[in-house]
Amino acid sequence: MKKTFLILAMIFGVVAAQARQLPTPTSLFDNSHVEFKYYGFYGIVEYTHMFNFANESPQYLNPSTGTVVTFVDKYHLNGITAIAGWQWRKESAIGLGFSYFSDPQNSFSQIPVFIEFRSHFLRSRITPFTSVQVGYSIPFGSKNSIEEYTRIDEGGITFGITAGARFAITPKLGINLYAGYQMIHLNSVERGFNMVASTKMSELYDNLRFGIGVNF
Repeated sequence: MKKTFLILAMIFGVVAAQARQLPTPTSLFDNSHVEFKYYGFYGIVEYTHMFNFANESPQYLNPSTGTVVTFVDKYHLNGITAIAGWQWRKESAIGLGFSYFSDPQNSFSQIPVFIEFRSHFLRSRITPFTSVQVGYSIPFGSKNSIEEYTRIDEGGITFGITAGARFAITPKLGINLYAGYQMIHLNSVERGFNMVASTKMSELYDNLRFGIGVNF
């Protein structure tokens, strides 16, 4: 919970730094033309929530009972995503970014590093956008402390696609809302019982992700 409040505080800090002269409440919702900058350098800071809805559930041997077990993971990751890039027109932008994700037990905490391709489709106050991210996810190497433990030994490729909307407050400050999909393929995941490893194998995770943040 403390990490979540810290992330939200960082986002609000960026908003305060960028919005030195916010429009009045009347002009904020006036649909007269407010054009967000559509070329040059841009930055994005977002709060991200992600959870898996399907994964390859590996089978492994429980050394205590001698039975084969199928492990099904259900996790929720919360974190921050930061992107810096260059936009040369409204529908063409490329950037570099990273995310910091953590879960309560720390067994799936990781840092995806990626290249992003982003498109905006309008120059009005509210515009839909899409983004595609391709990169590599770096694990923390930590594991949970429960009897049936999980640890990511080696990260792997990640791919994500999102769709959302940007609301322009000023020409240099906007609010992003989005939802999307993210795939993470981990090259080596260790699973075991009572600190004794049973298997090490690659695993594929499908995730839904949601986010809110600022574009400046």
